[in-house]
Amino acid sequence: MSDQPIQIRHRQKTQNTCVLAVLISLMGVFLSLSPFGAYLEEEMGLTWLFHMRGPITPPEEVVIVSIDKASAEILRLPDDPEKWPRSYYAQLIRKLNQQRPSIIGFNIIFEESRDDEGDLMLAEAMKEGRNIVLSNYLKQGSLSSIGPLNQFRYETIIEPIPILNQVALGTAPFPLPKSSSSIKQFWAFKSSAGDIATFPVAVFQSHLLKQAYPAILDLIKTTSPELSYQFPPDFEGLVNTQDNFETLQIVQSVLSKQSLADDDSQTSSAIKSTHDHTHLLKSWAALLKENDSLLLNHYGKAGTLTTIPFYQALVSDILNPDLFSNKIVLIGYSENIMEEKNRGFYTVYSEQDGSTISPIELAATAIANLLEHSWLKALPVSYQLSLLILWSLFLSLACRFCSFSVLLAVIASSSAAYLSLASYCFNQHYLWLPLFIPIVVQALSVILTAAVGHYLAGKREHKNMFNAFSRYVPSDMVNRMAGHGSLDELNSLGELINGVCMASDAGQYTSLSESLPPKALSTLMNHYYGNLFPEVQQHGGIISDVIGDAMLAIWAKSDHDDKALRTQACQAALAIQQAVDRFNSSQPHTLSTRLGLHYGEMHLGNVGSTDHFEYRAVGDVINTATRIEGLNKILGTRILVTNEVIHDLELFLKRELGFFILKGKTHPVCVYELIGLTVSGSANTATRARHFEEALHLFQSNQWTQAHDSFLAIAEKYPDDGPTRFYLNYLTHQPATSEQPPIDFKQKKVIDLGNITTALQ
Repeated sequence: MSDQPIQIRHRQKTQNTCVLAVLISLMGVFLSLSPFGAYLEEEMGLTWLFHMRGPITPPEEVVIVSIDKASAEILRLPDDPEKWPRSYYAQLIRKLNQQRPSIIGFNIIFEESRDDEGDLMLAEAMKEGRNIVLSNYLKQGSLSSIGPLNQFRYETIIEPIPILNQVALGTAPFPLPKSSSSIKQFWAFKSSAGDIATFPVAVFQSHLLKQAYPAILDLIKTTSPELSYQFPPDFEGLVNTQDNFETLQIVQSVLSKQSLADDDSQTSSAIKSTHDHTHLLKSWAALLKENDSLLLNHYGKAGTLTTIPFYQALVSDILNPDLFSNKIVLIGYSENIMEEKNRGFYTVYSEQDGSTISPIELAATAIANLLEHSWLKALPVSYQLSLLILWSLFLSLACRFCSFSVLLAVIASSSAAYLSLASYCFNQHYLWLPLFIPIVVQALSVILTAAVGHYLAGKREHKNMFNAFSRYVPSDMVNRMAGHGSLDELNSLGELINGVCMASDAGQYTSLSESLPPKALSTLMNHYYGNLFPEVQQHGGIISDVIGDAMLAIWAKSDHDDKALRTQACQAALAIQQAVDRFNSSQPHTLSTRLGLHYGEMHLGNVGSTDHFEYRAVGDVINTATRIEGLNKILGTRILVTNEVIHDLELFLKRELGFFILKGKTHPVCVYELIGLTVSGSANTATRARHFEEALHLFQSNQWTQAHDSFLAIAEKYPDDGPTRFYLNYLTHQPATSEQPPIDFKQKKVIDLGNITTALQ
């Protein structure tokens, strides 16, 4: 039976763990699938991964020729690069082609004619190399049908002027996906415009065709032999065909739909046979299986990729003669030319210095990613959800089996390990694992849950300890002791205060202790005190001490006036008397309880040494209350109080019993019997009290014979009245001659209990 509560607690903890795991998992899954969660991962998690990795070296195969502010000033050209003579671009192409670059890409839209001579010079320069890819752009449009909510949106491709379009290797747009704060991805294909390749992909594929055309031709012959006759034996023949761009589209369509996408053994063997360009082919194979948009793998802040100013490229003789050899050369506007047009874009590295990156460098970054197959790959949704669920389960189990301090260490170390894993996958495999949701949202949620649980457990423990200590020490004293940390402070904790002390004693306890086994006696006394303690506490008192059948209770509060305290103590005494009567009638053993109450100054606080303290009241009021409680046995009463307690309390029915010098005392005490409440007392009881006080007055006036006769008359009518029998016995054994000098105390007879023998009892 003792193991059952432990099993219940373990089962409850297990249930709480399961609930926590489910809630943390659902939170992670919901955030992961929601736009807000995707925003958090992009803005926070992805940024952290970039910053942890830092800048990396970009591939040398991509070189940028920047149309920048310095070139405009040095060449004395207009600030607006769109007004530059196109003859300069023609000169640049011829200069670049002297080093035989692979592909030259212009991220400049030549949609309008400038002057015929300049356009012709540019077209002739482009025709000479047959390695130019130009930019076009997508123009947004819409058609309304039945209202604004039913608009049909479309995109129109705006091509360069015909004289340039005809000699270009290809044209493609470079749209960028809308982002909340920075550029994190680029379009590879634009399905809304007919699934066309964008500028980075067009440049990359043109470079691939030029570098690996023989291997691609072998793939076409293997997969679609009926189409192989349409293709010339070499790349030069391919670009010199009448409609070379359509031919390129056919090549892309054939390879994407039939060869690389299927990943059959023939395709794999053909790719492996081209050792020099295997990486390019595999990157293209992966590209054709991807979504329309790809995540950019930024190499660093602006200027990380090799960038040559336009004016320097025009005089390439002073540059490295192999700078552009067999490279992809991209030409476009710098972010610093005509700064008022805000040509730059923010990236994850812009936070460091606030710099922006030009569109041409974004295109170069995308092309470099395609060359290296290093664009970022987000973890598939199914794997991502599985990871978040497993992570939440681990965190919940740690919360279940670890203390709060250990849990913090476990979560910190496991989060660091997860962070290292995510960083490794990001750096080595370009795999983007979720970071913000598991580390920040889920881990912190578990920590917060554990912290709240730890706090509530501490509160429950504090409450349990408070309740436990309150059974031994008053509640307000427990709070005061909790605020004192040092032993010296505990030693001095206490106060001088006026209050009432109640002493109780149970008759027949000694005989019961001899006849009952200890366990049975303990059960009986627990039941007995279970009736007494509530009455004390309900009437504002505190239990100061319990020894065997004796109890000390205190009414001493600084925020109560003394009359209220004395009233509460007397009410408690009457309630205890009734509770004891009910207790005695409910079981075979009778414990007739006697009570004594006294009011005075006491020290209420800790008593003891540094090894052991007890909270109790100390002072003469305690000894006096104990002696008065013992006087009940002599007088045959149940509740005795001193004059200091009852003198002005009209609420209670009482009778004075005289002045007594208690055992061990030197000063007399006026003692009253507490009979009940005035409103509930019977006329017979009031009459007896009045007759007794008249007889007592005769006794205190040394009128011995008259007092004896009065007490005798009371005894005949009330033979069980203990105080009356006491005074009759006292007068019988004491000399009653007037010659004997009386002990005078305010002209009243004082009884010295030290001189009373047991015969009088």
